[in-house]
Amino acid sequence: MHIFKEHKNEYIKTINQKLINNLRTSGLIKKNDDVLDFGCGIGIWDSEKSTSVFFHDLYLYDENIENLEFCKKKYPHYNILNNLNDNLHVNVIFVNSVIQYINTNDLEKLFDKFASILKNDGIVIISDIPKYSRILEYGLTFFSNFNLFKIQTRQLLSKSYRKTHYYLHSFDELIMLSQKKFTYSKNKNLDINSNRYSVLFKKK
Repeated sequence: MHIFKEHKNEYIKTINQKLINNLRTSGLIKKNDDVLDFGCGIGIWDSEKSTSVFFHDLYLYDENIENLEFCKKKYPHYNILNNLNDNLHVNVIFVNSVIQYINTNDLEKLFDKFASILKNDGIVIISDIPKYSRILEYGLTFFSNFNLFKIQTRQLLSKSYRKTHYYLHSFDELIMLSQKKFTYSKNKNLDINSNRYSVLFKKK
């Protein structure tokens, strides 16, 4: 999956911080929870441990090796993973702006993998799920968030991004794919982008 390296963009830093603040105040992640950020990209988390940390430990995983190398430098005190082995067990799996790059068959398998990684009563938080097709969302963003529109314009001008497969998964489809292992509830409080939404899955 393709993740853009916009780590120097001040607006992206701002929306990442807002997302982290929303996670913190949601109460979904507890102080003693171990968290896996699946498809972490270059990371949205604070680069320094501080009293504001609201979890026990953090694991970051991405398929992109360059992203992982960047995260190793950015997060020397956290766990950078290049695979998800059977020894990994966490309380929370966080998936942000990722599932639109995963096809339906792989997504169903991924829910099974998540269930095997999660401890009892563990949760999956999937955020930044697109409501609309890529082009329709792009047009709507022009009116709803011009700063984000400028970022999406740079993305769409990138040949590598245009070649990236993009899948629109409906809410009903996500429920169907996850129902063997998870119950669910919608969470409207996490997303900064009004054209996207979040879903919380609880392990059965």
